[in-house]
Amino acid sequence: MKQKIALLFAGCIILLYAFALPAQSCVGRILTLSIDDTVEQKVIGQLLATYITERTGTTVNLTTVLDVKASEDLIVECKADIFLNYINVGMAGMEDARTAAGTQESYSLVKQYYLEKNNMVWLKPLGYKGPLQNAAGSISLAVPVTTKDVLDRFPVLDRVINKLSGRIDDRTMQQLMQKAETDGVEVAVKGFLKAQNLI
Repeated sequence: MKQKIALLFAGCIILLYAFALPAQSCVGRILTLSIDDTVEQKVIGQLLATYITERTGTTVNLTTVLDVKASEDLIVECKADIFLNYINVGMAGMEDARTAAGTQESYSLVKQYYLEKNNMVWLKPLGYKGPLQNAAGSISLAVPVTTKDVLDRFPVLDRVINKLSGRIDDRTMQQLMQKAETDGVEVAVKGFLKAQNLI
C-alpha cells in the first residue's frame, strides 16, 4: 500500500512539473534587444524589456546602435534577439520592387519576405507610426521583429509581445515620450504597463 501511494505521489509530481514547464520556459534566460538612440526607441525598448521581464522572468539587455539597419544587422549576425522596425523601412529593404495597396498588404509582404530571406519573424504592429525622429522616408506602423531561432528558444515570447498589439497608438506614444522626458523612461513605461493591466 505504501509503495502504491509513493508511486502515485511521484506521478503527481512529474505531472505538475510537466504542466509548469511551458510557463517557466523563459525564466533565467537572457534576451538582447537592439534599439537606436532616439527617444522613441528608448521608450519602446524599455517598455518591451520591462514587460517581457515581468511576464516571463527573462532578463532583457538593451543595446544601442546607430539606426534600424544596424539593429537588423545584429539580428542577422545573431548578436541581438529583438529589434523595432517599421513597415515602410522593411519595404524599402526588399530586393525586388513590390508595391502594395495598403498597410495590411505591405505588412504581409514584408512579413513573408523577411521570413524567407533571413528567418525573421515580424510580430504584430504595436499601433503607432514611426520612426518619429530622423525619418528617412514616410512613417509607417512600428513592429517588433525577432527570428524563428529566438522563438524556438523562447516559446512564449511571440504570444507575450503580441499582447501589446494595438495598445500604443500615436497619441499614447507621444504621451509616453513626454512622460519619459519629465519623469524618466522607466517610470513612464511602468506606469503605462500597470494602467493597461499588463504587469
